[in-house]
Amino acid sequence: MKNNTLNKNKKENIKKNILLNSSGSIFYCMCQWLITIVVIRISSYTDGGYLSLAMTTSSSFSAISLFSMRNYQISDVTGEYSDNEYVGSRIFTCFTALVCCSVYALVSSSLYQAMCIIAFMIVRVAEGMVDVLHGVDQKNDRYDYIFVSYILRGIATISAFCLCLKLTGDLQITLFVIAFLNLLVAIVFDYNKTNTLKKLKPDIISTRIISLLKKCIPIVIYAFLLSTENLIPKTVLQDNFGTKALGIYSSVASPTLIVQVFAMVVFNPLVPGFAKLFNENKYTELKMKLNRIYAAIIILIAVILAGAHLFGRPGLKILFGEDILQYYNIFMPVVWCTVTLAIVWILDAMVTALRKIRFLLVGIIIDFIICLAIVNPCVMTFGKNGVSYTQIISYSLLIIYLAIVCETTIRRPPK
Repeated sequence: MKNNTLNKNKKENIKKNILLNSSGSIFYCMCQWLITIVVIRISSYTDGGYLSLAMTTSSSFSAISLFSMRNYQISDVTGEYSDNEYVGSRIFTCFTALVCCSVYALVSSSLYQAMCIIAFMIVRVAEGMVDVLHGVDQKNDRYDYIFVSYILRGIATISAFCLCLKLTGDLQITLFVIAFLNLLVAIVFDYNKTNTLKKLKPDIISTRIISLLKKCIPIVIYAFLLSTENLIPKTVLQDNFGTKALGIYSSVASPTLIVQVFAMVVFNPLVPGFAKLFNENKYTELKMKLNRIYAAIIILIAVILAGAHLFGRPGLKILFGEDILQYYNIFMPVVWCTVTLAIVWILDAMVTALRKIRFLLVGIIIDFIICLAIVNPCVMTFGKNGVSYTQIISYSLLIIYLAIVCETTIRRPPK
């Protein structure tokens, strides 16, 4: 009877955590998504293109700041590394990412575009610092801190963006303002709250930090190349068809971004339990859990496609006006692109929990080479849809590979 009560409470706690994590993260990402709509409404498709490239480029370098460590951190059920080491390593990686992104932006873009990229990279740095603090919160079962953090940063982002862009008419100034506000919330709220759980004394440079970073290098290379697979087709589109074409594509694509976030935040709370089963060699339960994840993915795909067919056209019309419907042919390929990337995120989290990290690196290198080989033919042949087709092909191949890694690992346990 006591065990049944404990199991019931555990399940209810998991549901509560999923709800808090999902609702907070979705709210924050919806606020970021809304700025891609507001920029078109207040300004122009050209500024929409600048914003899209700033978000996409900074997202690629965000792979360095995050170092793909969150899944490794929350699946560290044996306490291999301390909270101070995780937080300290994140300070180092965030600084490195900001420097690298700034140099890349200044070398590869116009000064105006470069400043937009750097500003949004500061937002990514704030996200990187918050992410590692949320890892500590998550391991201490304080999802309420995570929820409030997302709400505060979301409100700060959308309110400041609308107000500043309306008042100044300058996207660059607006992005620097929201960058400052995101950093402010990360320091004043997140760091102070997490510090009440664990007295943080970040260890920034030590042999332990070097060891942790080495362990995660394959994951960060994986994340960087995966993000770059999203950046490259958009860059090719902009170079050949102009910033306005990229702005149009990004506008049509923006409503689908919430799908990726929803998929990741719903499955994220399951990662520690998945890692714990693997660590305890409970392979039968692992198989059952992985099968349930597959079933959930299938349901997710069905719901997304049905929703896209029903609400895609009227939704775009409401968000951007009648004119956007002339580009509706872009929408369904974008939906498929979004779905496949969401599945990749779910499966690579499972592979990380299974500690098959070297397989992530092998898979993404092969997949990245394929992406480079097909991007120009796809974009030059299909235009805006070529951006989506490139990613759909690349991500689909990666999904098959990651599923094979998961299946092979849990069906052939070590003796």
